[in-house]
Amino acid sequence: FRTPALTRPALVFAATTVAAGAVCTFLPAALPQGSAGLAVFALLGHSVAATAARWWAGRYGDRNGPAGLIRPAVVIAAAGMFALVLVGSPVAVMAGMVLFGAGFGMIQNASLADMFDRVDESGYGAASAVWSVAYDGGLGVGAVGFGVLATQIGYPAGFAVTAIVMVVVLGAYRPGRR
Repeated sequence: FRTPALTRPALVFAATTVAAGAVCTFLPAALPQGSAGLAVFALLGHSVAATAARWWAGRYGDRNGPAGLIRPAVVIAAAGMFALVLVGSPVAVMAGMVLFGAGFGMIQNASLADMFDRVDESGYGAASAVWSVAYDGGLGVGAVGFGVLATQIGYPAGFAVTAIVMVVVLGAYRPGRR
């Protein structure tokens, strides 16, 4: 955290992991009663999309640099979160979770690679540690924070607020190198 070049990409990644903590913890509860099968397939769609997007982002980032993927990744993930406002629609839930998964997979890969690009080799340990704190901290804050938020405004509005926060925090990102 004493390396300012790592703070902005970590903050943007953390905002996305907050959303991941929220959906992984609360999606089954947010769906209409009797939608257990939908929850299973939506979470599977998220995981498959995240894995495929993480792989694709790695290949793309190796050729073109990871910084150009940060903004699109967050926008795609936020669009997926926003689709969850329509929790009563199985199509919207599946599409939202696949979109969110794709954006989340992209930001996982691109943010870590971007952070490595911002430091010299001796800073790789710090970059990895800051990224891991953003990941784990975001998941925890998302699970707890979204629970508090959803009890006040409901699941659909909570998903919308989470999507908006992701886009607002994206404004802090500045592409850059060492």
